[in-house]
Amino acid sequence: MSRVRTPEDIQIASLRKKQQTVFDPMTPGAGTPWEDRATHGVVGAFFRTCFASLISPGKLTTAIRRPETTTDARGFVIGCATIWTLTALGNFAFSVWKATHEADYDSINNVNLVIISLLIIAGAGGGTFFLFQIYCKIYGKLTAQEKDAVLLPDVLLYNVNAYALGPSLLAIIPIAGAPLALLWIFIDLIAVGNKRLRLRMPAAIIDALLSLIAVLAIAGATYFIGHWLMHLADYEAVNRSTPIQLPGAAAK
Repeated sequence: MSRVRTPEDIQIASLRKKQQTVFDPMTPGAGTPWEDRATHGVVGAFFRTCFASLISPGKLTTAIRRPETTTDARGFVIGCATIWTLTALGNFAFSVWKATHEADYDSINNVNLVIISLLIIAGAGGGTFFLFQIYCKIYGKLTAQEKDAVLLPDVLLYNVNAYALGPSLLAIIPIAGAPLALLWIFIDLIAVGNKRLRLRMPAAIIDALLSLIAVLAIAGATYFIGHWLMHLADYEAVNRSTPIQLPGAAAK
């Protein structure tokens, strides 16, 4: 039985539609506000990008004009790390202020105050930047194992996940800001995984969740170990008065 070949000049609509919908993850977009910071100004572009990330992360990450380089995205990550640094410093300042109103308050140790502040800047700022690198590596390994998923370049994963950090802006809100920012970032990570990277929704949720849990576990362990060592060394920003023992109190 002979095979019948379709003439080359015949256009099959269903086949043409399928060819047109082939997903190219590196397709450039119109540009994000952060990429257009020369027009909006650095501060204005940063806030515009954060707001876009809060409202429509999928649309924002689709608009990335230069997905083949991490230069722009790295700058945005540094901006978000700065927000978390200011948040950590604000929480530290509040804890010091609170300690000055306690009954055993004596004085502020200015040397320790400066050193601890510098450690917070290095830990919160550098830690956020470093942990983001770890997140992207873990996330990349997980997405590479997804069935029927397009092979996604590391540079693209860095870019789309960087712009998902926009809700970091919420961290400056007192008390509830940091947890709210983390929750919103998680939602953004799911959104960009599903809409921009074309992962199935279950895969987008699981990959983002496992990667975020790993990063938060590292951050939490580092914080508690550091805090324990500081307490063990009695390295505090606030000096406390020694309770006065009355004669005969030890005997009782």
